[in-house]
Amino acid sequence: MSSKYISPWIFTTTNCNLECPYCYVKQDGREMSDETYERVNEVFLKMLESGEKDFVIYRLAGGEPLLMYKKWKPHIDKFLKDSKGKGFVSVITNLTCLTDDMIDAFRDMPVGFGVSLDGYSYSKPYHNGESSAEVVKANIDKLLKIGKEVEISSVIDKNSFDDIDKLAEWIAERNISWGVYLDHFFCGEMDLNVIVSKMIQVLDILYAHDYDIMNKFKFGNIKITSTYEGCTAGEKLITVFVNGDIYPCQTTIYKEPICNIFDTDDIIGELKKQNKYKLGYNFTLPEKCQNCSIADICGGGCKENNKEINKNYTCDILKAVILYMMKLEIKKGDK
Repeated sequence: MSSKYISPWIFTTTNCNLECPYCYVKQDGREMSDETYERVNEVFLKMLESGEKDFVIYRLAGGEPLLMYKKWKPHIDKFLKDSKGKGFVSVITNLTCLTDDMIDAFRDMPVGFGVSLDGYSYSKPYHNGESSAEVVKANIDKLLKIGKEVEISSVIDKNSFDDIDKLAEWIAERNISWGVYLDHFFCGEMDLNVIVSKMIQVLDILYAHDYDIMNKFKFGNIKITSTYEGCTAGEKLITVFVNGDIYPCQTTIYKEPICNIFDTDDIIGELKKQNKYKLGYNFTLPEKCQNCSIADICGGGCKENNKEINKNYTCDILKAVILYMMKLEIKKGDK
């Protein structure tokens, strides 16, 4: 894909049917209006028409975007039609609300799915505390059956980490992309060595299944392929909140916006001149990272939430796991 792309993370709603302990979104009943969807399409389609961007990739998120399926579906259909093959859509979902009608509609849509699944047995609880894991796994298989691209996201926390090896087996059998993420909001909950040992076990399972670790696996939002860009928040990845406010990262939605989509036709210009956040066009690699052995791969990691206070914990984990990933790739090449 061309480097001239932009991927807006679009908050369809702040409502959700689950209660994840690490979620940064307040479930306060807000929903994106038809007027805002129309303005989003207008702004990003204009980027394609003018040649400013070669591709636009919508990331429909929330809250839970499938709760708002009937609201956003006609706007997304129009975006895909008017983009003339240069628009793509990824639904960032917990996948618990998938229906047969949705499956029928998605069958012929150029849409992929980023699905949250934190553990094999216990994952993202409903409001009553029950795990959503079995429902999510069954719905993933339904999407795979109709040929949809699915990428799994798993956030490491103490509740779901014990059987991540079983999850690795399940994912490897389906040969689907997988990202495992450190929870920056609760750093230090688990012993560093426990995480590293478990992740080495996970990687060994993937390797044994001949899984493409280099291209299909991410740890802490890092791939070891040389073409991987890492976090592009505030530049190629931006956020459009339910009211049209523009942010550089989806985790900054309760801070000060850079602008509002109704107030400007030049979002890229606003991103380039903003100085509220050390992200995107004004990001510089922290001094501590400049001599790091994996700096070129890591790129500084999560630029907004992995603050200096966390780095002594997270960076040691990242180094150990990333270097083991590289070791397995070298081992594969020697076969």
